[in-house]
Amino acid sequence: MNDLDTRIQEAQARLNDLKAIARKQARQDETRRKIIYGAAALGIVSQWRKTEGKSDDQQAEDSGRADRMMAALHQHVTRQSDRKFLGLPDIASSPKSTE
Repeated sequence: MNDLDTRIQEAQARLNDLKAIARKQARQDETRRKIIYGAAALGIVSQWRKTEGKSDDQQAEDSGRADRMMAALHQHVTRQSDRKFLGLPDIASSPKSTE
């Protein structure tokens, strides 16, 4: 019986180790996903900000899109240290939306 209890404890320890590895991988995957989507969003904004070969109307439209996208991204940056790093105002001093 003691041998069986030992084997059960070892199996539970292995299971806990595997669960920890899975959680770590999930965190890494989520971080990678955020980096990829963030880079893609900034790439889109960069394309919108380019003026080469665009009409004045298209430049104005794309500039507005870029401004709205960056404003939306900035609204989702809530950690104060991140806002400071990005040069954004404190949340308390940010203008409130009137929507």
